[in-house]
Amino acid sequence: MTKQATHPFDDIRKLAQGLPTGDMDVGEQVTAKLAQSLSGLQPLGQLSAAIAWLARWQGTSTPAINKPLVSVFIGCHQVAGHVLDTDVVEGGKVRMASMAKGSAGVRGIAGSVSALFKVFDMGIEAPAADMRTAPSLSERDCAGAIAYGMEVVAENCDIIVLGNAGFGSATAAAGIARGLFGGAAGYWAGGDGETAARRIEAVEQAALTHKEILSDPLEVLRCFGGRDIAGMVGAILAARHQGIPVLLDGFTVCAAAAIVHALNPDALDHCLAAHKTTEPAHSALLERIDKKPLLNFGLGIGDGSGAALTIAVLRAAAAGCKTL
Repeated sequence: MTKQATHPFDDIRKLAQGLPTGDMDVGEQVTAKLAQSLSGLQPLGQLSAAIAWLARWQGTSTPAINKPLVSVFIGCHQVAGHVLDTDVVEGGKVRMASMAKGSAGVRGIAGSVSALFKVFDMGIEAPAADMRTAPSLSERDCAGAIAYGMEVVAENCDIIVLGNAGFGSATAAAGIARGLFGGAAGYWAGGDGETAARRIEAVEQAALTHKEILSDPLEVLRCFGGRDIAGMVGAILAARHQGIPVLLDGFTVCAAAAIVHALNPDALDHCLAAHKTTEPAHSALLERIDKKPLLNFGLGIGDGSGAALTIAVLRAAAAGCKTL
């Protein structure tokens, strides 16, 4: 009797099923409490649902944010050489230096809310292949990146922010969105100017190259995404299994979330869309994964800045819930 061959993605698919659901009773108790407070005047307004969500995943009727983590995933994509007409590795190094040396605004925001700050270097010096002509990653490399991203839960935090500062990641994310949901490349990779035109062209070409795999979410990830986006898929799955709530940031982060959603529509229940960026098609992607953004700061970057700002709002609202 021969042993049946297994593939690296088999375990990932299993992880997306049979997921913990959090403490539904606690969430409902907090919802009822806030609805009844002050004769139903909704003292926390639209934040009530977010606090009930936090209570559900923290498993307490008095949720709090005491140990937040802001995690930023950075990788490089060869397709950026075509879209941005620059050296991909050097571009990635600049992004990493901005995060590591503290000049990125998200670092200051993380510090202001007393959050741990961690940058995940997802192979800056080993860029994902050009998705226009080849799969971005092998199945083994993609599964390995997913596994590495799962390390985000090692800090034992009570809420996790996911941000992305990858070089070429927005193009890869547009490719993922086009692969999962169809539509015109310009819808997902739109914008003005020569750079946007090259991005649209790249997504169109990649969609043709990989048209045979579009029914499989993990194959879409492998062919269009890179290590940084795969890492965020792993982070989302690991956080769910550990019962840790997650704040999603911009378009690229939500592309990773869309992969998880395609594997299991219930797998994002522990995730909250922290805010809506001005990034092209971010709103459309949020609609596809059934997430309504909590806030709108008008930010045009998805590196975790908006979600980190949201920590302060949620922390204050949770404190307010305790006094009601």
